[in-house]
Amino acid sequence: MKAILKNNLSFLVPYSVYILLGAALIFVNSKAETHLSFNSFHNPFLDTFNTYTTYLGDGVTATLFIMMLLTVKYRFFIIAAAANIISAMITQSLKHFVFEDVVRPKKFFEGLQELYFVPGIDNHMYHSFPSGHSTCAFAMYFSFCLMAKNKIYKLLFFILAILTGYSRVYLSQHFFEDVYAGSIIGVSTAFVVFYFVQHKKHEWMDRSIVNFFNK
Repeated sequence: MKAILKNNLSFLVPYSVYILLGAALIFVNSKAETHLSFNSFHNPFLDTFNTYTTYLGDGVTATLFIMMLLTVKYRFFIIAAAANIISAMITQSLKHFVFEDVVRPKKFFEGLQELYFVPGIDNHMYHSFPSGHSTCAFAMYFSFCLMAKNKIYKLLFFILAILTGYSRVYLSQHFFEDVYAGSIIGVSTAFVVFYFVQHKKHEWMDRSIVNFFNK
């Protein structure tokens, strides 16, 4: 476990900073105050940027990226796929059975405060906590980080995950707390899955679909 932590500091150090600062933000401000602060900062460039960035945590994007791992190693595919499926199950269970009454910003501020909404975005109303896109993004990109050897790539994966989370708040699809919780679920699940799968001594797991077609 120490080796895993040491080899992934490029992701885990900035993520730890995010966790600490995020906890402080949640403790000091109400979720309404925090969201209004985020919502007050917008411009046409960020509207367009976040409209597309949010797809980095979309289920279709994740499926395509994870399927590409079949050309690298079956082991990598199993890790990323399992991390995303398990974390999605956790998040969706929480959304629909534990926190089903937690509404999204559009519904929360309805009749109380006028929010800025990015034109062309269909804002959802219910099942806000936790953020599914953020769970998906952090599970997927942390899985990729655990597989990568290059420190720059590891940092890049963190940036992609954090940008996805930010996009969900910017678009007023979620509160910061939703994204924060989703990130913890995603990272924790990816770590646990990687920890158990990496040591499996099965030769076929280190092959790829490329080997199959080259037979």
